[in-house]
Amino acid sequence: MRTAEPPPVTALLAGFVADFPPGALGAGVVPPGVAAEVKRAALDLLGVTLAGSVEPAGEQARAYAVSQASDGPAAVIGGGLRLSPSLAALANGTAGHALDYDDIGLGAGHVSVAVMPAALAVAELVGASGAGFIEAMVVGYEVAGRLTRIAPDAVSGPYAHGFHKPSVYAVFGGVAACARLLRLDAATTASALGIAASSAGGLRVNFGTMTKPFHAGLANRTAVEAALLARSGFTASGVALEGRFGWFDAVARSEGDLAAVLDGLGERPFAVEEGFVFKRFPCCGANHAAIEAVLSVVEEHDLGPADVASIEVAIEARYLNEVLVHPWPATPLEGKFSLAYNVAAALVDRAVTIDTFTDDRLAALASVRPLIHVVPDPALARDAAVVAVRTTDGRDIRLEHRGIRGGLDDPLSWADLAEKFAANTARFMKDAAVEEIVDRLDHLDEQPSLRPITDLLLDAS
Repeated sequence: MRTAEPPPVTALLAGFVADFPPGALGAGVVPPGVAAEVKRAALDLLGVTLAGSVEPAGEQARAYAVSQASDGPAAVIGGGLRLSPSLAALANGTAGHALDYDDIGLGAGHVSVAVMPAALAVAELVGASGAGFIEAMVVGYEVAGRLTRIAPDAVSGPYAHGFHKPSVYAVFGGVAACARLLRLDAATTASALGIAASSAGGLRVNFGTMTKPFHAGLANRTAVEAALLARSGFTASGVALEGRFGWFDAVARSEGDLAAVLDGLGERPFAVEEGFVFKRFPCCGANHAAIEAVLSVVEEHDLGPADVASIEVAIEARYLNEVLVHPWPATPLEGKFSLAYNVAAALVDRAVTIDTFTDDRLAALASVRPLIHVVPDPALARDAAVVAVRTTDGRDIRLEHRGIRGGLDDPLSWADLAEKFAANTARFMKDAAVEEIVDRLDHLDEQPSLRPITDLLLDAS
């Protein structure tokens, strides 16, 4: 039950979006490293999206979008066509999350994939420059990250009640980015936030199905539609986030610190300065510490399945019990949320790749399922894992692994991300096109238009 009048979150966030200094990047208001972080996120996500465009979820979302739309200004990555902004955002958002290979950050989970496709579509609609796109992303990341401050940690708040974070936090970041690109005033931006508040959702019960990546597609479509509707004069509550029966009441159950959303609003450091976790494996990030630990053990001791009598892997309890919800997958998509399955791939294949999550590998890895035991450990950090292997010749091997490559403490370099981009796009385009995109993204703030980049990403043939 509320005991005090809530702070005016909707109005103040809308004011921040509308009043963020024009040309802030060029004027030096945004710290120098911020543009670089947006470029890194774009390089990673665009490559992942092209790779995801031929996944079943990516293909079906694109086919649906095409069936509903006429030609428009916004590129459908890997689709060979341009559609209306909202439907391009739907298709690109879904494809971008289809592999679960996109970044994580700012407390909002898969944040870039739930913000950037919307911003990209509207940027193409208005003919924004690269610098304008970066500025919009800074604003979008800020709003998405700030709303997560209501919860004390990554698996509390709406997430604990079954909501998927990109759908309940980052959707508002997408609205903010689109509103910034459309140059909406504060009142109109507040209406856009209010429209989106009635579409915030996404349920974790759908983890391991096509609907999980569709959450990102829906968040992006919602963001574009909310901003464009608000621009046309469509109205919504001006207190949609904090008002009675609003987002905080209904989605967050009035739990958490709503005032924390506004602390230091408009001041540096901006949320994007925190950086992102860029994935090395195309599966839920809760698996990654365990995958790295198992790979370290099997490579250091040259172990194969025939050498292992048993392998026990412990990770943080809530990650195992509430995120990696499939003890053993019935489908490849469920495999992305199965710790035992990812351990099996690391043991047998010494790799976890896009090809790990196929029907063939699912059948092949089933033989080692009896060897693998997974254990929840409440004392472990979320980026840690403990592996204990009993070999067939009687040895006991134990490894405590902390931190992940690509995490905030051990980030991937631009060269690392360019290599990942090349690997994700090599089957779709020639080396010269790959190199041109990487170079243009490296100089994104100097690009007068995004069109030369998106033209190269259109055709996956």
